[in-house]
Amino acid sequence: MLIKTKQVIVLDEGTFNATVSSVTAKPNETKPTKYVLGFKVEGYDKEVCKDNPVSFAAGAPLRSDTETILDRSFTTDEANAGIDLTTLVGKKAQIVVYHKAGAGGRPKPAVSVIMPATEA
Repeated sequence: MLIKTKQVIVLDEGTFNATVSSVTAKPNETKPTKYVLGFKVEGYDKEVCKDNPVSFAAGAPLRSDTETILDRSFTTDEANAGIDLTTLVGKKAQIVVYHKAGAGGRPKPAVSVIMPATEA
């Protein structure tokens, strides 16, 4: 019997130019406990993600990442009013990718840091 192994290509660790491709509430939109920001890196088929707690308070990771992607800070009034996170989809940023253990101990790329986009 011939057994074939599936060759999985994993994105290297490092810094990449990326585009926000999705914003997903987990476990659901009604009562999220975290938001997952998904990024596409050119030349890599899969989405690379960063999980953030749902808090949008000053200094919270979700707010900091949103401000970095939009390249501006929010006023207290804007932050209190809230933001539609889907407006981030299509925005450019730089991401730092690291490997975490995925299913079966296989390396899975994830985003550790989001930085402002570089000028093209």
